[in-house]
Amino acid sequence: MTRVTAVAALTLCSILLLAGLATAADLAPVSAAEAEKRAAESRDALTEMLWVGMDPLWHEGKGDECVRLSREIIGIDPHFVEAYTGAAWLLWSAKRDEEATALYQQGLAANPDSPDLYFDFGFFLRDRKKYDQAIAMFRKANETGIIQAKRHMLPNTLEEAGHKREALAEWRALLKRFPGDPVAKMKAARLAQELKQGQ
Repeated sequence: MTRVTAVAALTLCSILLLAGLATAADLAPVSAAEAEKRAAESRDALTEMLWVGMDPLWHEGKGDECVRLSREIIGIDPHFVEAYTGAAWLLWSAKRDEEATALYQQGLAANPDSPDLYFDFGFFLRDRKKYDQAIAMFRKANETGIIQAKRHMLPNTLEEAGHKREALAEWRALLKRFPGDPVAKMKAARLAQELKQGQ
């Protein structure tokens, strides 16, 4: 148990006792499975409390405070993906690219199957015109199950990087999977026409 987790657990127990929501009997020794369940519930309650409490700070433009609280949340629950993506966005919006990159990498190390982390990292890299890296992230986002609308970023970025044939192939693959996608239909038709005229 990390120091932050231990402090959080003790704080939560104290709050519950003071509020009359728990008694000493509730905190008596229990089985390992029950202790694990209670710890998970406490962790979830604490991270939710911190996350909700951060909202006013976000709207007041207190980015550094939000990043600090996000790091606290990550320390308690390294699988709370929104804490990584929110803080990383604040960091790169403030031109703190190295810190943002490190946070995305930390998030992916703890959550290698998170499509949202891959997507957000790709979005940041695309903004910085690091197209090859962005394309790799968008591919991983697609592979790990990003929602349909966000799958458009891969072919859009391929086209922006000058890889029009690859972009067309991706639009067509999207249409095969989602035949009713109006954006994919429009972009595939336009790119096919452009490539035909360019021959």
